[in-house]
Amino acid sequence: MSGEPFGGFITTSAINPTNWTRSEARNAYIDPLPPRENLHILTNATVTRLLFDTSDVNNLIATGVEYAFIRGGPRSSVQVRREVILSGGVIGSPHVLLHSGVGPSDILGSVGIDVKLNLPGVGQHLQDHIVSFYVTCFLSERARS
Repeated sequence: MSGEPFGGFITTSAINPTNWTRSEARNAYIDPLPPRENLHILTNATVTRLLFDTSDVNNLIATGVEYAFIRGGPRSSVQVRREVILSGGVIGSPHVLLHSGVGPSDILGSVGIDVKLNLPGVGQHLQDHIVSFYVTCFLSERARS
């Protein structure tokens, strides 16, 4: 081994190795479920913010979700009886929390968002994880001439 980085590699991806199909949230988690009366999926909807019961200042409880079908379009909401689960990933979850008033009060206040909970760590220290496909090759002396 010369230590030269010739060759190729593929980074981890969302490919199901058994049938070589793309694994997505729907086919991995939703399709296998039996029909459920308490599960409603709105396609092409984007969460704009969480709705909270603010009657008890010491106990912030999410009671619903506000959403829209197009950016800047009319907003609708849905209320829940039990719990709201926010799973927007490393970028989406802080985004929704900040728009909902959960985050650093100085930042929220400076952009006119009503602070529901001062939580300084929300949205801080995010880093992009670069993923790339890398191929190098070695040209023989014969190929170079």
